[in-house]
Amino acid sequence: MKKRLILAAVLVSVLIVFACAFVPASASEVENQAAPVTVNVQRARFLNMLNRNYVYNADFESTDIIAENSVIALLGYRENDESDYIDESLLAGFINDMYGIELESINDNAAHHKDGFVYIAPCGFTGYSHEITDITRNEDGSFTVLSKVTVTPHDDAQYERTAETLFVKNENSAFGYNIIYSNIKGEDNQI
Repeated sequence: MKKRLILAAVLVSVLIVFACAFVPASASEVENQAAPVTVNVQRARFLNMLNRNYVYNADFESTDIIAENSVIALLGYRENDESDYIDESLLAGFINDMYGIELESINDNAAHHKDGFVYIAPCGFTGYSHEITDITRNEDGSFTVLSKVTVTPHDDAQYERTAETLFVKNENSAFGYNIIYSNIKGEDNQI
């Protein structure tokens, strides 16, 4: 009988220890623990979008230029490395997810027209690599992100500038946000 009481006491003690280990923290402790994860996820999303973006400054004024520059972000999605075309629906979806712009049709080079595809005009392009330096939540819930951007032209020396990008939340975007504008500022600083 004593063995059963001792065993029962040990089991109860073990259960109490386990129960205490799984008691949720106070609401403020949970908020403080969750906040860095949310900020890190948000920062990662912004950085991912910035490094896929090829639309800057006045480019945002023309849907044709947005489409032309967005093709660059999708070069890895061509049917094969030799392909001169990219799927039109893939490009339209990317533009909608990235910029919140729904394009009914994408202007295509008539000489190279292929139904359902957009011709990739052969040309050099500039690469951009961002490093976020500041994220500010605006009063309207949008975010202004400052970044150091390394610009790598196809035909010139690499240099650094500062970019200011406005993000707005969009639940319908695969990224969770849209870029409203991204402006590269400053003088060329040769690296």
